[in-house]
Amino acid sequence: MKSLKIKKVLFIMLTLTAVFMLFSVTAYADEYGNFSYNSIEPEEGEEFEPYIEISGYSSDDNEEPVAVQIPDVIDDVPVTAISASAFSGVSNLKEVIIPDTVTTIENAAFYDCHDLEIVVIPDSVTYIGESAFQSCENLKYVIIGNGVKLIGDIAFKDCVALEVVSIGSAVETIGNGAFYNCTALTDVRIPASVKEIEKLAFGYYQNGSEDAVVDGFTFYTDGANAAVNAYGATADVEDSSEDVSAPVAGALAVINNSACAEHSVKYTNVRTATDSYDGLDVAFCADCASVVTQPNYDMEPEESSSSLITFIIIAVLVVAFVILLVWYVKMSKKRRDASIAAYNAGKPLPDVAEKEAQEKKEAEKYAKKKAKQEANLRKYIDF
Repeated sequence: MKSLKIKKVLFIMLTLTAVFMLFSVTAYADEYGNFSYNSIEPEEGEEFEPYIEISGYSSDDNEEPVAVQIPDVIDDVPVTAISASAFSGVSNLKEVIIPDTVTTIENAAFYDCHDLEIVVIPDSVTYIGESAFQSCENLKYVIIGNGVKLIGDIAFKDCVALEVVSIGSAVETIGNGAFYNCTALTDVRIPASVKEIEKLAFGYYQNGSEDAVVDGFTFYTDGANAAVNAYGATADVEDSSEDVSAPVAGALAVINNSACAEHSVKYTNVRTATDSYDGLDVAFCADCASVVTQPNYDMEPEESSSSLITFIIIAVLVVAFVILLVWYVKMSKKRRDASIAAYNAGKPLPDVAEKEAQEKKEAEKYAKKKAKQEANLRKYIDF
């Protein structure tokens, strides 16, 4: 009977180990360090290369602001998208480094990341979704790569600390309210690629129930015929070696500064170097509102603490199972040797004797239970 109990324990241990291993594979098939992700593969009739989109980020129990590097590949599959609301509400995210495999930043991807200070969007990105960086109250510097064609509606709305924006040379459309209520942003360079700046995109903030103009806001155009359509007004600026001012929506000014090389360029460090990555030097031309920089991709993603805990649990179960299995094998050998010795000596086999003893024990237990029931019955009859 002991053998049967040991088998039951072994079965339970094996089942628990299998369940935890299955849980591990299931739970972390879509996790990479602190990142959650979705693997996108073509279905029947579709033709595209598999890719991965980052769908979430779980910050450790650390209130200190952190810099996070998004992986460029996971399981040899490129990371090409940051999905909607992936980092939304991550309050201690100071900086995010986006790899040059990413092509799309979806709606509200970094919405309300309170501590976010700098964003460098690589040239690989072609689309910045609606509300992508909305309400990032401490965001100061935004460098938009030369591959972005569309900046979605209210993409940077309510980024009240935003001071510098560098718009890439491929941007064609800047959506409604894209930089609305960015009250610290007083000038921006518009590349010649821009075809339309939609309503309230730049230079406006909410003043009570009215839309007010940021004092002294200036557009700097890059090259000839840079069309600026803001709040329904359009200004076409002819190429000129001299600065030409033109009113847009009453208070906004458009100035042509195609001869930017004549202006002084100042270098400023906008983030502090750490052991994980180098500092980022930004070349900033104050007169042209132009920024040039190079992001750093040397950071290593951190291991997930939850993944480590699961690994430890599985390891403990496996070790316990192996120990119990070895003990069971030894006990089985010992019982087998005892059975052989008993058989050779003409004595009852241990299993038979154990079974008879167990049956005797159960019979005695049953007899006591029956006697107790009969005693209770007599009390009832006597009453």
